[in-house]
Amino acid sequence: MDHESYSWISRRAHQIWQEEGCPEGKDREHWAKAMAERMEVENGTTVTPSVAGHAGKILVVDDEPIIRYATVDALEEAGFEVLEAGNADEAFAVLANNRVDAVFTDVNMPGSTDGIGLTKQIRANSPNTRVIVTSGHVRLGRFDLASGVSFIPKPYTYDALIGMLRTPPLKRH
Repeated sequence: MDHESYSWISRRAHQIWQEEGCPEGKDREHWAKAMAERMEVENGTTVTPSVAGHAGKILVVDDEPIIRYATVDALEEAGFEVLEAGNADEAFAVLANNRVDAVFTDVNMPGSTDGIGLTKQIRANSPNTRVIVTSGHVRLGRFDLASGVSFIPKPYTYDALIGMLRTPPLKRH
């Protein structure tokens, strides 16, 4: 299974879990439903909703200014409204004053916490916010991240990142 398919299935399984009221012990069932939906999409029997133009607000968190600026530019060109932060502490301040639909964060950053700590706080405070984690130093697998959190390794392509952000968003309750 390629990374894009895995990320889509993971997000969809999390969405199904939320839609069913967050029940315990049904992870395998939710994963199977999400896999079946993905197979329909890949076989062309279902059209995946595409997010064209304005897709909501995305917060990009990266301590490397050039990487952050380039990512922000690419996402804005793709039609997203983008906010930015240089570390998790700045991200917490942005999140306190803005509703965002997704957070794209690096793992290794200076400050009081790293991208993983930021992800945990986002999951605790805003479980419907989509989170995508990236790193060029560590590789995180499906068991290293919370349900519904995706990983894309550096160097990533903007098309791959945009594709992840354009998959159906989690429903808000």
